[in-house]
Amino acid sequence: MSNIYGAMNTAKTALLTHQMALEVTGQNIANVNNPNYSRQELLLESSFPIQPSGAPGLIGTGVRATTIIRRFDQFLESQRTLNKSNTQYWDSRQDFLSRLEVVYNESRENGLNRLFDDFYLSFQDLAFNPNGLTERTNVEAQGRNVSIMFNKLSKDITNLRIDLNTKIASSVDEVNRITDEISKLNEKIHEVEIDNVTANDFRDKRESLIRDLSAFAEVSVVEDSSKQVMVSLKNGRTLVIGQTAFKLSTKVRSDDAPAVDIMWADASGATTSITSEIENGSLGSWIEMRDTEFLGYKDKLDILAGTFIRDVNNLHSAGYGLNGGTGQDFFTANTIKTTNGKDNTGTGAISSGSIVDPENVSLHKYEITVTASGSTFDVKDLTTGTTTTGVSYTNATNIPYFQSLGINVQISAGAAVGDKFTAQAGADAALNIKVDSAISSDLNKIAAGLTTDNGDGDNALKLSQLQNDLKMNKTSPSDASGTATFSEYYNSLVGQVGVAGKAAISMFNQQEMINFELDNRREQVSGVSLDEEMVNLIRFQYAYQASAKMIGIIDEMLQTLIGLGR
Repeated sequence: MSNIYGAMNTAKTALLTHQMALEVTGQNIANVNNPNYSRQELLLESSFPIQPSGAPGLIGTGVRATTIIRRFDQFLESQRTLNKSNTQYWDSRQDFLSRLEVVYNESRENGLNRLFDDFYLSFQDLAFNPNGLTERTNVEAQGRNVSIMFNKLSKDITNLRIDLNTKIASSVDEVNRITDEISKLNEKIHEVEIDNVTANDFRDKRESLIRDLSAFAEVSVVEDSSKQVMVSLKNGRTLVIGQTAFKLSTKVRSDDAPAVDIMWADASGATTSITSEIENGSLGSWIEMRDTEFLGYKDKLDILAGTFIRDVNNLHSAGYGLNGGTGQDFFTANTIKTTNGKDNTGTGAISSGSIVDPENVSLHKYEITVTASGSTFDVKDLTTGTTTTGVSYTNATNIPYFQSLGINVQISAGAAVGDKFTAQAGADAALNIKVDSAISSDLNKIAAGLTTDNGDGDNALKLSQLQNDLKMNKTSPSDASGTATFSEYYNSLVGQVGVAGKAAISMFNQQEMINFELDNRREQVSGVSLDEEMVNLIRFQYAYQASAKMIGIIDEMLQTLIGLGR
């Protein structure tokens, strides 16, 4: 039969349960400003009823707490994680592109376009007075100014690539820290939830770390039956599985030092480069800019400088100085740069090469891919994007294909199929351009005339007219003309940077708007409302007080019963 002790137990469980509800409410209030916290809620249900002897029906035994749930939407969180990657990608792009725009700032009076104009004008002045020391001094000075600006632009772009590389290298430690913490949280969550208890706070922390990780690269997340997550890159390369984190490291490239590749270590410790597998996020953005865009901007600047050197020297060397000499270059000549692919498996190597036809040398960048060792390869013109297949070659002999481009280059025996090599005449031209020392030390060697006649300024006039000659974007060096002047080509390059920068800003702003909407939706699902929590606080407080009052009343009843027995 029902007794007074059953009533006391009902009051006691109600008291303890509403105390727990107050604790959960207090936890919500304490984390109202925690952006990574998901609101928690204590679920209550009535205890199993009994039917005492003589009772007309079932009598309840009070209330009990079943679980503390976490108000959380996994689909919404997946959207937030993906958008975090996208946002950081565009944020990183706009940051570095804005810095590159400063490098190409033509609003300054000493921008490259202004220096080009001053250079041509100095030759025009020399054409009117070929014997003038002042005019010759000005020609040398303006050539030096153009050289210095090219040098500066090249160094600034290189420094930006170094900054990008530094960010890539330094972020690896942070990624390792995050994946290590995720693996440890996997262990804690597994231990807690094995007894059907939800580890709400640990789960919030894990979701926060996954979002932090997605800021570096786009990741996919799968939770297994043991409540542990597997985190992998978009293409499937695993970063965390259960309680194991796969460490990343860096390795300096043999063909592009100090640039580093990101290396992934498997369970056996063997490392593989995953640089090309990283997409989105800050890392994806930095890698893309370092290895593609900024390298492309530098190559285009080198092509501009190399063509400028080649064509000025072609005209200048055909003229005569006041000393009657001819064949003198105005700028130091272009040089060739060759590299062996960092992933080559064969023993063959490309020679350092040489320029054999400086007047008609191609200044494009070429990539060689061996298709039959010691026999054929494909050549991709990285400047135009065109590919020539089945080019013949013989080991350790000058390759006819490149000889037609004004270059002598060889590949030694041992190159394996798939091995890659690059060759570029005029590589680092922007960095290395300078007025030839013979000119600087003897201004009489400036070739103003086409003859040895005193007062002949015809060659200086031809050099000044380079301003309007379409020397850039030729299909081949032997073409009569291209499609742009030096200034027009450079303006196009500046314009490309500006357009890319504006696009990055626009995309970043769009992603921020999406972030705002997703955060609002999350707030509706998982956010803490102080108004709602205050209502709950009062509700649970009254329930607690009522339970305590009930215990007091039952205690008085017990005292009455005890008194009856005396």
